[in-house]
Amino acid sequence: MVTTEGSAFNRIIRFWIVSGCGLAVSIQLWTPGFPSVVQGETGTPPTPEQLQAHWSYRGIEGPDHWAMLRQDYLTCEKGSQQSPINIHLPQHRDNSETIVFHYNPTQINSTNNGHTLQVDYKSQSGLHVNDRKYHLRQFHFHEPSEHQVEGKTYPMELHLVHQDPRGHIVVVAVFMEVGPENALLKQVFDRMPQSGQSMENKGQLNVRNLLPTNTHHYAYRGSLTTPPCTEGVLWIVLKDTIKVSASQIKRFVSTIGDNARPVQPLEDREVLDY
Repeated sequence: MVTTEGSAFNRIIRFWIVSGCGLAVSIQLWTPGFPSVVQGETGTPPTPEQLQAHWSYRGIEGPDHWAMLRQDYLTCEKGSQQSPINIHLPQHRDNSETIVFHYNPTQINSTNNGHTLQVDYKSQSGLHVNDRKYHLRQFHFHEPSEHQVEGKTYPMELHLVHQDPRGHIVVVAVFMEVGPENALLKQVFDRMPQSGQSMENKGQLNVRNLLPTNTHHYAYRGSLTTPPCTEGVLWIVLKDTIKVSASQIKRFVSTIGDNARPVQPLEDREVLDY
């Protein structure tokens, strides 16, 4: 934990934060009136200052230490609505939450940002949640899954990151199980850029064709699963899964590595079952 006053250890940590990392961009909470820029989560190009901020999924820069790396990462430790979570005994709701996908094909522009494989979505596509529209910014992958259901971890998890004009964020999560080769993801997984590089394919992809047809889901309020772990994110976790082959998972891991944040305490939040 980093404090403004305290022991010599705390003072050393503060010095490391100031001298070892650049400024990270601030990100909007789930309240109106704040600008929102999310590095690695909404697809907004990172600034030079953001590129200097180092964190990892392992070692001294791993999830257990994120809050010590920068003062504006303290929410990763101090927040009360952190993601991912283990979905356990969700509260069933008879009234349905209306989700409508409006996704169009986009040219495949993938980036290895050192933490995940991210595909920016350039076409005019989005998601309507109870008639409120959110623009699809990008999708990316985690191995293994970040969320759990009744303690079960899936081989991979797909995140589709949306944002409305006021900066509110909705992430749709899709569990991925081992099965036949995913023909749609083949275009993305067969040509993965190396860390810090981007790659543009000639083909197009419509992410709607990746999703299960059934949109029954869990929903809860949480956070980004990467620093600065900003809260106020609406999570929609689909119940049905999609398939990906063992060789495709192996290719992802060999290029990206394991990139899942451990599950976080639920605290007093409700998880709704729609």
